[in-house]
Amino acid sequence: MIVKKIGKLILIIILLLAFIYGIWWLWQRQPKPAQIKQETTNQVQAPKPQKAGFVQAPKDAQVLSSTKIEISGKVDSEAYIVVVSNSVSAIGKSEKSGEFKISIELTAGLNLLDIQIFDNNLSPAGSEQKTVYVAEDEPLPQNFQVFAGSVKGILDNLITITSQTGEKKVKTDAKTNLILPSPPFSKKPTPAPLESIRIGDFAIALGEVKDEILNAQDLEIIRENKPQIVKKVSVSKILTAAKAGKFSAKDAEANKILDFTLDKNSKIFKNGQSEKDTDIQKDLNAIIVYRDEDDERLTDLIYLLL
Repeated sequence: MIVKKIGKLILIIILLLAFIYGIWWLWQRQPKPAQIKQETTNQVQAPKPQKAGFVQAPKDAQVLSSTKIEISGKVDSEAYIVVVSNSVSAIGKSEKSGEFKISIELTAGLNLLDIQIFDNNLSPAGSEQKTVYVAEDEPLPQNFQVFAGSVKGILDNLITITSQTGEKKVKTDAKTNLILPSPPFSKKPTPAPLESIRIGDFAIALGEVKDEILNAQDLEIIRENKPQIVKKVSVSKILTAAKAGKFSAKDAEANKILDFTLDKNSKIFKNGQSEKDTDIQKDLNAIIVYRDEDDERLTDLIYLLL
């Protein structure tokens, strides 16, 4: 009797051990989330850090005396430099040393600049924004700067604006020459000048900067047709030759086909030389500056690459 009980006990222990081993064996073969997550993370390449400070001239907020200027600077290696503003577009290539100089002609008054670089593989490698003002017919003191952007806040005579490069402060006083938009027809009393400025207005302020605050000598407020850069940049591969002023290309970043339209103002360059629309041929790579207008992508500048 005792022998039978011992035999049953041994059998139970063996079955229990077998059950525990079976659970352990199955658990060992289950995927381990922490390990998989770590392996996946290791496979993702960290994005390249954006370059900054590669533009040496012009300086941000600089007041210029001529519309003809030279964009100059230095990048880490040979690269393509794309300059886009609200009035002009230009593309050039740096030297092997990374130094570059690109001549452009701005317009009198405010100019917003977006300067982008693309490496030899045509991958984006960085960008910088500059705000400059050309006082061609009205010489201004050499220490004057320009702050421009959307009005974010107003506290007494201190105005905060959001510029291309961050928030900036503008102070007004009784001597500030305030240029306001023409008021619409209204029977209401005309408000005091500073009270006419609204949140969201576009402000252009000229004056001397002290302690990071611009003391405005001139302050222009724009409510309609606010200055902005509407042009876009596409690194693409040409899919069809230009025909009847139209061609197609595949955008590398968006990985989609875009249809472009040429007009009389479209400029075409290859190897730094001006070319014709017949040079837009299938399988060529290109840097294209364009703007959306009337459901079309109107090309401003096409830089063909071999």
